[in-house]
Amino acid sequence: MFRRILAVGDVHGEADGLERLWKKIAFDDERDLLVFLGDYIDRGTAPVRALQFVQRQVEKYRNVHALMGNHEAMMLSYIDAYGLGRTIMGHFDLWLANGGRITRKQLATLPKAEAESLTAFVRSRPISFRTSHAGEDILFVHAGVNPAAEDCREDMLWIREKFFAGYHGSTLVVVGHTPTQMLRRGGAAVPLFLPNNIIACDTGAYLPGGRISCVDAAHYLRLRAGGHALTAGERASCYMQAERG
Repeated sequence: MFRRILAVGDVHGEADGLERLWKKIAFDDERDLLVFLGDYIDRGTAPVRALQFVQRQVEKYRNVHALMGNHEAMMLSYIDAYGLGRTIMGHFDLWLANGGRITRKQLATLPKAEAESLTAFVRSRPISFRTSHAGEDILFVHAGVNPAAEDCREDMLWIREKFFAGYHGSTLVVVGHTPTQMLRRGGAAVPLFLPNNIIACDTGAYLPGGRISCVDAAHYLRLRAGGHALTAGERASCYMQAERG
């Protein structure tokens, strides 16, 4: 049994913050499991460096896993259609409209072999990861699942409201994708441990005042097993954060 079962929320090109968070995590491959939840690229100033950092950890540690996010999926769709060149004049592209320009620009400056290796790494990312702790099933996925339908790639990458409002399953679902500031207007940039068995880990790394967060699902489940409502201090003990920039 792992001592810690960790998940890192959306990074969105904030490589400096990611590296600081990694030092705080002090990952131990013999005792810990860690899942990056996707959206390493776009919006921030160093998307390629953030993606390269994630790739190095996955290749170095057998118990570090990295999922596909919707921004990585958009990037691959763009590359398949256009390569790393320009779109046709006036053509709208979803990726570029959602922060992809800086990622495209930085990828295009890499040596061809290096860019192809990084793209191949992204292509090989799974959509979800499952494990369990003390008899509790845990699903890691970028966006969530559709409570009213069979699991599908589109939902797991993009879903928002239907998941948060409609999910009431027995599996603990750990997600990124939707900044917690959007789930609770005016709330702090902290992970949310929701009563319908969801942990929301995207704390708006690219937003003003946003952070990159790492939650410990195993610690949360141990606390929850006590049968009482968690205090603010207990919830805070279930995550670590680093500021952007």
